Amino acid sequence: MKRTCILFLACTLLLSGCVSQTPSSPVTKDEEVVEKDHAFESYLNDVVVELAESDYTTMHHYFEHPADFGIDPKKVDVTLGSILPDEKDEELEARLKKRLEEFDREKLSDLERDIYDQLEFQFDLSKRQDSEEFLYIDNIWSTVNGVPQELVNYFSEYEVREEADIQDLITLINDVPRYTKLAIEYSNEQAKRNLLRFDYDGVMENIDSVLDTKDDSAVSGELVSEIEQLGLDQDKEAKYIADVKGALEASFFPSFETMRSSLETLSSKALPLQGLANFEHGKEFYELLARSYTGSNDSIDTIKSNLESEVSKISVQLSAMVEERPQVVIEGMMLSTDFKSVDEILPFLQKNYAKSFPKLKEMEYDLQPLADEQSQNGVVAYFMHPAIDSSTKYQIRYNKRDYGDDPSSISLYQTLAHEGIPGHMYQAQYNKEHFQYTIQYFLSNLGFSEGYATYAETQALKFLDLNKDALSASGYNDLLSNYYVVLMDIAINYEGMDLNQFMEAFPMFDEEGIKGIYNQLADNPGVFLSYYYGYYLVDSLRDKAKDALKDDFDEVEFNDALLSSGSVNFEIIEKNIDSYIQEKTEA
Repeated sequence: MKRTCILFLACTLLLSGCVSQTPSSPVTKDEEVVEKDHAFESYLNDVVVELAESDYTTMHHYFEHPADFGIDPKKVDVTLGSILPDEKDEELEARLKKRLEEFDREKLSDLERDIYDQLEFQFDLSKRQDSEEFLYIDNIWSTVNGVPQELVNYFSEYEVREEADIQDLITLINDVPRYTKLAIEYSNEQAKRNLLRFDYDGVMENIDSVLDTKDDSAVSGELVSEIEQLGLDQDKEAKYIADVKGALEASFFPSFETMRSSLETLSSKALPLQGLANFEHGKEFYELLARSYTGSNDSIDTIKSNLESEVSKISVQLSAMVEERPQVVIEGMMLSTDFKSVDEILPFLQKNYAKSFPKLKEMEYDLQPLADEQSQNGVVAYFMHPAIDSSTKYQIRYNKRDYGDDPSSISLYQTLAHEGIPGHMYQAQYNKEHFQYTIQYFLSNLGFSEGYATYAETQALKFLDLNKDALSASGYNDLLSNYYVVLMDIAINYEGMDLNQFMEAFPMFDEEGIKGIYNQLADNPGVFLSYYYGYYLVDSLRDKAKDALKDDFDEVEFNDALLSSGSVNFEIIEKNIDSYIQEKTEA
């Protein structure tokens, strides 16, 4: 629940148990390397344990049985965390980085060097983002991932795995007022510094959605279901359910009333939505957001230049297609599938993905639509990363309210490919079958994970028996839209365009639509970079491999190399692709 820069995002699997051992006699150089490797593995285990013990929400979400991993739950305070960077967390990161730097990188294995480099990348980025000048520049009331939606999603998806979890759950619900108070205090300080801005109508709509449905709340319903699945005796179960509902009535829903009244008061002090570039240190913060969201060291100017070049190239290709077949764009817009039910799509993808991606064990999953108060415009669906030692099915949720569930929709098909197979769920399963160290499940590059899933959804179109020209035209249109979103994001948040300048710069969109785009991007700066610039970087690596290998290019082998290190920065990903190219060339 912490809103400070999340250093690690966990996914799946087991903790490596190697520890350092002191040699009883002088060692040779090779033996020294082995000794150093053991010490590094011990350090990586320590990182996992210390991060889990530093935050309850991290520990509970990512570990079903934390004690099996050497984690002591008694050391963990049961709270929702903080809004501003916590001094203890900063000290922990500094200490872990200092220990990392004590290792001789050159004596590590290739895999361990990749882990070393990614940890260094994340430590450095986290420290910079938590700098004093950036503390109050964030918008914690974003309509996509702001405080109200964060709380709803957290408690709706909270897993009650054993009876002891119920008291922790009640403690967390009763912590919501404190967390809400921190959020309001943060916003009051922003107002004093003339940094407060948020989409008032949008955030109020999210808050009202929770309050209007509290008598039939998805949060309450999901938590009751979690308790019922424990199979407790009826009296005990009834008491726990009453206690949880009582905590929701006393702490959770009143906190949303507090948010509503506080934001009503603060609205007169809030600035109109505008780009980060209009604030002191805003451009620098956006540069850090770009690095965080893309997992790349490309400058904003480089990102813009690359995407402008792609837009130009795609426009030429699409124009050539239209000139040859004027109706092809309409055909692309009218594409549909033959699926009669949403439940048919993932089985189809599971049956066909191995045509282009490495074969994995069969994936079991639960696909459900989101409740209305969990739904928000702009979020189509999401995959819930499981606990590291999870024994349950993968979970996927989609926004039926705002985007429908027409099984013949190409958009829905691509959404389930993105979240499921061969996207996020497939990548989680790949990690489970291939990773060697637990820390690999904690490494995070949103640019790769979302860029890969966006790439996966486009690759999944090949599995459909549809008109190839129409698919190409549809794909070109999607790419143009996606790349324009990133260029618009840069225009607003890095170049500082106001609404009038923005409308002049992008005249191809209608006035009402362009206002909505402006507000969404100003409200959520940088978010789409991970999807669309991440996709660009993945697709560029694919083009690089195809150009180098020509007829020897193999889709399955390329995708295997692409996924082999997990969600790490693109320097590491590119190194893996270069190794794949070299091995194929020398074979």
